[in-house]
Amino acid sequence: MKKLYFLFTFLLLSFVSFAQTTLSPGDLVITSIIADENDRFQFTPLVDLEAGTVIYFTDTGWNATTGAWRNDDFTEGCISYTAPTAVSSGTVITVSENSLTNGLFDAPTDGSMLHTDFGNSFALSTSGDAIIAFQGTPPASWDASTDTNPFPNPTFLFVATQHSTAWHDATSTKTTAIPTGLVEGTTAVAVGSGDGSGDEYDNAYYDATANPLNNKSQSEILALVGNPANWVGDNSVPTGWEITSFTTLSSKAFELENVNVYPNPISKGNEYITISSRLNDKMEVSVYNLLGKQLIKETITNNLLKVTQLKAGIYLLKIAQDNKHITRKII
Repeated sequence: MKKLYFLFTFLLLSFVSFAQTTLSPGDLVITSIIADENDRFQFTPLVDLEAGTVIYFTDTGWNATTGAWRNDDFTEGCISYTAPTAVSSGTVITVSENSLTNGLFDAPTDGSMLHTDFGNSFALSTSGDAIIAFQGTPPASWDASTDTNPFPNPTFLFVATQHSTAWHDATSTKTTAIPTGLVEGTTAVAVGSGDGSGDEYDNAYYDATANPLNNKSQSEILALVGNPANWVGDNSVPTGWEITSFTTLSSKAFELENVNVYPNPISKGNEYITISSRLNDKMEVSVYNLLGKQLIKETITNNLLKVTQLKAGIYLLKIAQDNKHITRKII
């Protein structure tokens, strides 16, 4: 029976395509926050997105002291983006709420951006705010009046705030700390007018004219966008806040080659899997379930990864070595 289960799983993996790209911190950047007039912002994936990939955005802040969202809910609102087709790395996506009709979006015009029912309406404060991008698994059912946090274990992707140049625990609707797993200077950027809570700009944007992103690698883009010196703050709606799509260096140039993972499928008696490449160096290895939750994160030097904690199922194995990376599916 056990062999039949693994055979069935293998066949399932062979014939079913997974229409959800599992993202990691830094796989997208936010390049503007416009709070005056109608709320607007731009974001750009730095990896290719499969059609159906869902990304959430919220202006609810993160409280690092409690390790949770402010009030453990989304009273400040949460919106979702679903890739309508395959989206190429470097595609700039503009989000613009309708200034007259709450809950409608003027852009994107393809219906890919929607308000969720996990909180109140998404609304950026002109006294400074933040936008946090993340992936997570929504609950099967949700009652906004009785239920609390619908995303208890999100994978944070990027955060930008124009409320201050410093990070402050989310004790108000305007503040945020750096969410778990994000790093100031690459995946977290604070671009206020000073370091006090409330030293804000109404609007802020990455200056792509002075600091072009074209033909840059993912790590180079993160270093540029994560640097607050490359942003412009303005208490009036600026004219140069929108940027156009740009070309990123192909991920193939940074992809590990000749990587072998075995055994795969993994039998119940196997405590370890072997991961080998032609590079003789340590590996940073992470394992995610298909909902995007990270289950294992280790640095290995002997090509062996212990997998006894994994239950039967299908997982994504991400391997990074010598500034190159690759993802494999394991059973």
